[in-house]
Amino acid sequence: MLTTVLMVTVVVAAAAMMTRLRMLVLVTVDRRPGHVLALGFACWCMAVPLEIDSIAMAVDRWAGWALSWPLLHVIACAGGFFTQTFFWQTTSDRTDPVRRTRIAWLVRRSALLGVSTLATGLILFSTRPRDVDFASGAAGRLVTPGPVHPVAALTYVLIVSYFAYTIASFTSVSWRMAAKADLPWLRRGLRVHTVGCVFGLVFCAHVIGYQIAEAVGIVPPWPELDVDGALVASSLLPAFAGVTAPAWGPRVEGLLRAARHYRHRRRLYPLWLRLSSGVATIDPPRTVWHDRLRLRPRRQHALVYRRVIELWDGLLALHPTMSGATGLDGPDLAGDIHWWLEIARAARSRPLDEVLIAYQGQS
Repeated sequence: MLTTVLMVTVVVAAAAMMTRLRMLVLVTVDRRPGHVLALGFACWCMAVPLEIDSIAMAVDRWAGWALSWPLLHVIACAGGFFTQTFFWQTTSDRTDPVRRTRIAWLVRRSALLGVSTLATGLILFSTRPRDVDFASGAAGRLVTPGPVHPVAALTYVLIVSYFAYTIASFTSVSWRMAAKADLPWLRRGLRVHTVGCVFGLVFCAHVIGYQIAEAVGIVPPWPELDVDGALVASSLLPAFAGVTAPAWGPRVEGLLRAARHYRHRRRLYPLWLRLSSGVATIDPPRTVWHDRLRLRPRRQHALVYRRVIELWDGLLALHPTMSGATGLDGPDLAGDIHWWLEIARAARSRPLDEVLIAYQGQS
């Protein structure tokens, strides 16, 4: 189950990266922040498979030592650094020399801190590259809890602490940006992204706490990999979805709106048949199946709008003295649709003329 969830995470990460790359092609002003985020996506996409035990074991067997461990942590820290840099760049005023200088200093500081931390951690790792504390598979400590050497625990704590630092920095920025965002899908996406970041911080806290507990002789009753894998998926899925929401959100919203218009048009079809028989219609459906198979999402608004117009035309042709409560001069299409749907429901059990008189009145 965990492997399936992580594989889904890889697919989502790849889709998010392709979405981001497509957005880069459309940007003509400043593509640098987008390039940085694309690098971060690429790192996350490469890191997640190494969380899958079977893949990590295959890498270790090929290398003859626990190569998957340093690969995973170096790639993950690089992903954290690039994502952190993206948020710093996109939330600063690039025209302000003071702000630009400060962001450059923050990026250099984070890079220096990351390189120093990774170098120290990898030096410590190199003293025990075949240790059970770093091994993958059932024999490794990620799957089978047990005592951990203090050097191994320190290696984990150092590297994961830097990873947590990068996540914490862009979590706070993401939350602040969500409060200021004026575009609905940008605001929603940043909030979803923040939720993913919080799960990432929980992941870091779990790794550090688990390693310290094992180092002091306290063995937790659950395998570390089970919780770590679940937290990785819980973090990256909403994070990827949130940060790309401005690209796919409006499209999903448009599809939902088209589906709603299609449903309303179909529900008005029987009433339209009864009212439009005596009036000229524009491009009428030849059969009920022809009407059902008009599925193009971009046409649904025009089709339901045309159906409402023809309903009013048919009503006025049959009953010239009637006037609607909303009508073609109403404030929006939704009000007309709602009014006609009520008539359509009532006309199923009562004569149409009686329903029209009851809903409109007759002068």
